[in-house]
Amino acid sequence: MKAIQIDEFGDADVLRIAETPEPVLRPADLLVRVRAAGVNRADLTQRRGGYGRADFGDSTIMGLEVAGEVIAIGPEAAGFALGDRVMAVTGGGGYAEIARIDHRMAMPVPPHLNFIQAAAIPEVFVTAHEALFHLAELQPGESALIHAASGGVGSAAVQLAHAAGARVCATAQAGKLDRVRGLGADIAIDHRTQDFAEVAAKETDGRGLDVIIDFIGAPYI
Repeated sequence: MKAIQIDEFGDADVLRIAETPEPVLRPADLLVRVRAAGVNRADLTQRRGGYGRADFGDSTIMGLEVAGEVIAIGPEAAGFALGDRVMAVTGGGGYAEIARIDHRMAMPVPPHLNFIQAAAIPEVFVTAHEALFHLAELQPGESALIHAASGGVGSAAVQLAHAAGARVCATAQAGKLDRVRGLGADIAIDHRTQDFAEVAAKETDGRGLDVIIDFIGAPYI
């Protein structure tokens, strides 16, 4: 099969198309014919050597999310049939014609989505969903502050929080605030010219927020 490989860390010109063996099906796996692959910040960081290694252990090929059709099913994999359209998070290997996926990391592609749209969903929406609902236990009617709201996970978090009935405050660069509002933010804050803590306090009459999704870390803490 064809795959995108890197022989050294660097800019986009280190990427090359090469022939490589197809992945071996394990008992709990699906093999998927990849129709589209997502490109994440983690991929860019990996390509540049930011993790200090060329892969995450499951594959030497880059790519953490894909969409495509199931072409093989392991004996312990359940819930899918040959030909099913799926989108999934991978342990690497997405930048290839065929990807190997643990069946527990795969989801059916909704009928109204094409493969390109579907391939952009798993990594960011699963991450945002886990943060908002599994960890923070956001409830309808509560308020959430989402930092870096114009990025991949941030924009997914804005949409999910809005859909769940939360009041959404979001920080982003000034030129991206209209887009963030369009995704569902009730309050859009320019992080360069406004103090988000002051804005949040004012907008909540000093009560504060129920949930904060923070991608920035130390400077904001």
